[in-house]
Amino acid sequence: MPISTSGVEAYNKKILDDKICRLITTNIQLVADKIETEKAKVNLETDRMRLFDKKNSLIAKKEEFRAEIIILNAAGSSNVSICKHQNLFLRPTQNKLKVKRPPFFDNLKKNFQKFFIRIRYY
Repeated sequence: MPISTSGVEAYNKKILDDKICRLITTNIQLVADKIETEKAKVNLETDRMRLFDKKNSLIAKKEEFRAEIIILNAAGSSNVSICKHQNLFLRPTQNKLKVKRPPFFDNLKKNFQKFFIRIRYY
């Protein structure tokens, strides 16, 4: 424990050695943390550059696909067969007001209509 006389602290050699050891340990830990932080910064910068490269390649592909869509639309859909998996934008849009019912429900409806007509007239 330091001895305080008139605002000036006096230390003995053992206390100073312990304090110096703690400060050295803290300093070593801070340096190690700084090195880890620098490694993380380098890794983040590498990931950032890789993601920018990927983004730029995807933008280039997008532009190629847009040009291909324009060419296919200009050529007309009658002489170019387009599969569903090629591009969703190239499929003809269905009128959402005229949705077709599955065949099962069509048959069920017809059967009910026949049944009700028979009941009504017999």
